[in-house]
Amino acid sequence: MRSTCRGLINTSLSRTTGTPLFLLKDGIPAGFLTPPSLNPADGQLKPIRVRAVANDAPKTTMTQASFGMQRELGHELIVSADFVYTRGSNLATLINLNQPLPSAAGVDDAKGALPYPNFGFVEWRSQNGKSEYKGIDVGAQRRFEKGYSFGVAYTLGDSKDNTSEQLTTQGSNAFPQDSRDFTNWYGPSDYDVRHRFTANFVVNLPLGQNMFARDWVASGVYAARTGRPFTVNQSTNNVGVNMFGLPNMNGSPTYPGTVDKWFDTSIFTPVASGVFGNEVRNELRGPGFQSFDLTVQRILRFSSRVQT
Repeated sequence: MRSTCRGLINTSLSRTTGTPLFLLKDGIPAGFLTPPSLNPADGQLKPIRVRAVANDAPKTTMTQASFGMQRELGHELIVSADFVYTRGSNLATLINLNQPLPSAAGVDDAKGALPYPNFGFVEWRSQNGKSEYKGIDVGAQRRFEKGYSFGVAYTLGDSKDNTSEQLTTQGSNAFPQDSRDFTNWYGPSDYDVRHRFTANFVVNLPLGQNMFARDWVASGVYAARTGRPFTVNQSTNNVGVNMFGLPNMNGSPTYPGTVDKWFDTSIFTPVASGVFGNEVRNELRGPGFQSFDLTVQRILRFSSRVQT
């Protein structure tokens, strides 16, 4: 497979006590910016993060379909329902191409030798990702008449993939546990929200017709959704540079919902370092979210006279 490669060298210096490592007025230290030898046998490529992209990877394809209906009930109310389907194929994925090999044939671990011992972290991007979304949207909207209007909407969605977002700081890691097997990495998307409900209203407040009580308007928006998914990582499970090792998961997750214990940790069992855990990505859910915004305002009316 042909590829395009780039090398990144991150050089850092540190000292906790004593004089500074160097002063900018004295210039960069000798040899600090010396390019490494590109001969792998010299061993100077190990600290370099190599980024490689397959040139002959298939193009990303998105397939979308939707079906909806809308009906007017009476003169003021409109109801609607829509079904949405989206499927993505050949999505970009990231792996460490230099993840350690299995310790023996048929063993599911990363305890063996590096496939490229003269290199360090090889960030490889290929196009073997996939995604699927299915959703139903229903809603109702009342036109503003007789001093008020309102709208409600509900979405039931299901989004799954094995590569949500490579640059996000939330959700699961972009790099799977096993760079050679994406089976356990196909699960709920990092942004998957199973249930979402919103409501809004505008109403003229009937406070009276005197100059202080009239022309007051209240409006508000309420939104609620279920929690987003997340993955439990095992920090002591080293399966390779930038690859997140997982524990074993026994049973379905339950949620005590307390501040110090959001989910039941007893269903997780640590595995030996370098062994792939059986947990499936994004099997757990975080807490839900609710918000309510309320606005009260008054319409000020100005009159003017024009004399001719």
